[in-house]
Amino acid sequence: MFSTRFLTAAFITAAILVPADTSRGQLTRQQAERIEAAIPKKASVTPKRNRRVLIWNTPFMDKSPHKGYSIPQAEYAMRLLGERTGAFEPVVSDDVAMYLPENLAQFDAIIMNNSNGPWIRPTEPACGGEKFKKYSDDIDTIEKLLRKSLLDWISKGGGIVAFHHAIGGNTHWPEFLDMLGAGYWGHPWNEEVGVKLEEPDNPLLAAFDGNDFRISEEIFQFRDPYSREKLHILLSLDTKKTNMTVPWIHRKDDDFALAWIKQYGKGRVFYGAFGHKTEIWWNKAILRFYLDGIQFAAGDLQVDTTPSAKIGVEPGFESLFNGRDLTGWRGNLRIWTVKDGAITGQTTPQNRISENTFLIWAGGDVKDFELRLKFRLENGNSGIYYRSRQRTGKEKEALIGPQADFSADHRWTGVIMEYTLRDILAERGQKVVIDKNGKKSVVGSVGDPADLLNHVKDKQWNDYTVIAKGGHVVLKINDIVMCELEDNDPKMPRSGKLALQVHQGPDMLVQFKDIRIHRF
Repeated sequence: MFSTRFLTAAFITAAILVPADTSRGQLTRQQAERIEAAIPKKASVTPKRNRRVLIWNTPFMDKSPHKGYSIPQAEYAMRLLGERTGAFEPVVSDDVAMYLPENLAQFDAIIMNNSNGPWIRPTEPACGGEKFKKYSDDIDTIEKLLRKSLLDWISKGGGIVAFHHAIGGNTHWPEFLDMLGAGYWGHPWNEEVGVKLEEPDNPLLAAFDGNDFRISEEIFQFRDPYSREKLHILLSLDTKKTNMTVPWIHRKDDDFALAWIKQYGKGRVFYGAFGHKTEIWWNKAILRFYLDGIQFAAGDLQVDTTPSAKIGVEPGFESLFNGRDLTGWRGNLRIWTVKDGAITGQTTPQNRISENTFLIWAGGDVKDFELRLKFRLENGNSGIYYRSRQRTGKEKEALIGPQADFSADHRWTGVIMEYTLRDILAERGQKVVIDKNGKKSVVGSVGDPADLLNHVKDKQWNDYTVIAKGGHVVLKINDIVMCELEDNDPKMPRSGKLALQVHQGPDMLVQFKDIRIHRF
């Protein structure tokens, strides 16, 4: 038998009749009534089978004098979410023995209710009890057992729902932070902030009706292992609607996630950063959001868990742009910025350039690859440099090498050229072969040059594909081949830098997004 603390209806009634003890944060009658009024009337989806969910309160925080962690209010709200909607049967406990394999087996999900502190390590009295006797009376041995038990359970299909400072639990255990998806890095904000829906149509965000919102709460920032390469971000801080002058902001990339999901083996993890202030637990939208998160973790609400950085990225491709800032790129920040989720190069009468300027991908040289991106051009001339090298001192260009060109006047759209080197290699519409002596021959056509332009949308988003494998190069715009080159010239560059161009000349604006590459 294992020990657990079940909260019956009688217990809750008795608890809310007791006047509030503000130093201990107990649940009051008024708070309970507000929570009851805010509970959703039904679950978003019907459970596939009867679900049992452990609401885990750590003794560490339960006995803390900290006033901010609203554990009793959250516990009551979570119990009612299960009981009132029928989504799950709630079981409340602060007994670490619940993490023994035979006990975890009865649960579909665990709610980590602000479970701060190194709670996976049992206390001395717990280790001496009957619960662990058949395993060991050594604390280190039992902690290893509990760690393995939890990770095995979730990797085989269990679900974790973690609120607020659960991210500060077990910081001595790196695998736990990896499972949750991040490490705690302070809370710069304790005020009203703007919150952005990363995917307004995501079923897990239905509670917010597609609208960004504002909320007053203690707001965290996160450190490694946090990464959009690993996490599917649901909510994030809207930095344009938040005071960004507060102290202790450590992140420099403006990436402040507030909720995410992830896959862990066959299991599911849902994290929500809200849960510090008591009023969070009678916020109708947050309760609906957390109920949907519980149903996701338990396996009833099916949602795509593809990491955010890989959404829209085809199998075998990697994303080169995070959609938020110029991390991974280098160039003149007077010219290059990120606007509306796109890399933007712009010159104006007040911001001119005397020579072509480039934004260079800092991820290393490219050799054989397929590059896909979207571009939009307003006036001027731009291009995608590949296999290029930086100026050695005598060349006119800061980068030297082939480029997939495009321009507002269409003269250079769909053209392969090496400015200042071998010049035009293939015009739009041409199939070209360059022999070993550097002689260029037009050997065929991919279409009429004027007709090909009908597939290019002025001042709108277009898809550009560059395929380079050995000497064979193909340019496509909106999936239409613009030109094709077979280059056998020994002077052909085999590898080099990948870069985006802003051309000197008239004022211009060019934008790029959804940049991804597959290397052969």
